Amino acid sequence: HAETEFGVGLLANIAASMLNIPLVRTYHTTYEDYTHYLNIINSKTLDIGLKKGIAKISAIYCNHCVKLISPSEKTAAMLRSYGVSSDIAIIPTGVELERFAAQNVDREAARSIRERYIRNEGEKLLVFVGRIAEEKSIDKIIRAFRRVKTSDLKVRLLVVGDGPSLEDLKKMTAGFGLDEYIFFAGKKPFAEVPSYYHAADGFISASTSETQGMTYIEALASGLVVLANYDKVLDDLIIEGKNGYFFSDEEGLFEAVRKFAELTTEEDREMSLQAVQSVRKYDANRFGEDSLALYEEAIEDFRHSYIIKKTKLRDDCVELGICGYDGHEEKLTLSLDDYYSGSYRNTNKLTRLVYLSLKRKEASILAYRASLRRLANRDYSLKEMRDYLGKNYDLDERDIDAIIDHLSEYGLIDDERFAETKVSSLRASFMSQKAIERKLLKLGISREIIEKCIDRDEDTELANAKEKARKYYRSARNRSINLKKQLIYGKLINDGFTSDIAKEAMSSLDFSDSILMEKELLKKEALKAKNRYEKKYEGTELRNRVYLTLVSKGFSYDNIYAIINEMEL
Repeated sequence: HAETEFGVGLLANIAASMLNIPLVRTYHTTYEDYTHYLNIINSKTLDIGLKKGIAKISAIYCNHCVKLISPSEKTAAMLRSYGVSSDIAIIPTGVELERFAAQNVDREAARSIRERYIRNEGEKLLVFVGRIAEEKSIDKIIRAFRRVKTSDLKVRLLVVGDGPSLEDLKKMTAGFGLDEYIFFAGKKPFAEVPSYYHAADGFISASTSETQGMTYIEALASGLVVLANYDKVLDDLIIEGKNGYFFSDEEGLFEAVRKFAELTTEEDREMSLQAVQSVRKYDANRFGEDSLALYEEAIEDFRHSYIIKKTKLRDDCVELGICGYDGHEEKLTLSLDDYYSGSYRNTNKLTRLVYLSLKRKEASILAYRASLRRLANRDYSLKEMRDYLGKNYDLDERDIDAIIDHLSEYGLIDDERFAETKVSSLRASFMSQKAIERKLLKLGISREIIEKCIDRDEDTELANAKEKARKYYRSARNRSINLKKQLIYGKLINDGFTSDIAKEAMSSLDFSDSILMEKELLKKEALKAKNRYEKKYEGTELRNRVYLTLVSKGFSYDNIYAIINEMEL
């Protein structure tokens, strides 16, 4: 179990590898909040570069462990944003809470410390305990205390600790004339720290660089009201108005101090009780139990891990040949980004969690490659590609969105281009504007794009309707003129042409050859009807059956009567 990334943390990597045992790591420090120590020229560009470097190095370190402990959700979210794929467990670092319990503290020492800094009856003492450095933003507290002085609030501040900013903060305090309000106690032995907490009435910190906030927990365990610069890491620790107050700027800080100063004895006692209750979950014993359970999970995961046997670099991905502890072998496809960020080299291990994570990503990679192959043959709309991915690959909506976004980013899918091509193709088959619109809507094209791509030209629409009418006329052989007209008109309407356009297209057809063939066709149909019914009917009934059959086929009544009379029915 490595508690640091550097020094012995590096040796832990080597030892775990040589002994073939799982590595667990705890990520304690938000290094990106400390880049100002390296960025001595105060360059914004350099600061961005340093933060990116920290993210990359942290990901490499953390991805080599089986389990990663984060003391808070804030730190875990930061690590995920770095690209850490190892399993992250949120286990707040344990505190020996009994050290800070009132019954275990040297009350005489605490009283002596308080008397050293509180000289007048009714005054309250705020304490800060920690490293005296720029990232702790103690200067913000000192600036706010100028208003504490002018407002004559009976509050004093005691700063306990040492660090690179100590002398600068002392000078700032003197410059503001706050020597009677702010005191610096310097660094104190570990054993004396609980007494300093119990000498105070409240704890204050303007830091936003905490990964968990150990001093906040110690202060609450000591029964102190906590005044804190809002930070997500404190969401589950401080309850506004119950055990402390949040602030976000100098004005808010002063308001928090004012509320603290105006607390009655009864209110102060109630908040103190709430403070002690709120940190029970950070007890060191619970931390030990959670850590032990995590070790057992790490051992189990390690037994189900894989060893990388081969790596094969392809154009846009890497194929790993991996082998499980049971001898099972398989291939695993990685993106180039994952391959390089994860440092997956021969003989490296893939833990079960990392393997499962890469396996999920593999489905996206294979789906993306399949999408490229499909797009090489023809264009697809976004909806068509989305439906294809959802039907053929085990992907969630987020994975599908990522693939679609990637294809769109490189111009491989473009609904407007697709619609323009489709409209041109459908126009060539003499399809109506309405039918084209229905087709595009079905393919997922938006109405906005459709309106942009469809040419609403009436002349073109009529020309297409006429061409369709001629096509239907040629295919409507062996039908009466009336039935042909009904059939052609119905198909044009079904194709999406308006009634007026359909009628005008019909009027352009030449039915003269059909008129010449009508009588012969009528005779043929009448004979067929007679042959069908004469075995069963005769006389008037046979005549009526033939008559109704010919009427249903659209022949005129006069011509039907003439043919029936000729046939002597």
